[in-house]
Amino acid sequence: MSPTYDQVMADTVHLLTQLGDDWEYSGTITAQTGLLTDLGMESLELVVLGVSIQEHYEQNLPFEDLLTEVGEKKLEDIYVGDLVEFIHRNLAKAAVGGSH
Repeated sequence: MSPTYDQVMADTVHLLTQLGDDWEYSGTITAQTGLLTDLGMESLELVVLGVSIQEHYEQNLPFEDLLTEVGEKKLEDIYVGDLVEFIHRNLAKAAVGGSH
């Protein structure tokens, strides 16, 4: 059984908080928080976050699909809500025997 959207949100915020000890961002992390613009994450930090998420759920996730989606939509940032939706969707696919 895959986690609910709310559980994935809580897990993601927890992981971001753990990784963000040295960030200057002091606000509440919400679905509208930008990983790049608000949290100031850089590419290596995004990779570490991705690895942390995969380790947490013990599941490989197709993050390249998320990045492709961001590029196709010409988004200037990856928002926490988009990341959580991506994780939730892919965990649900895996729970029903999807390819990821």
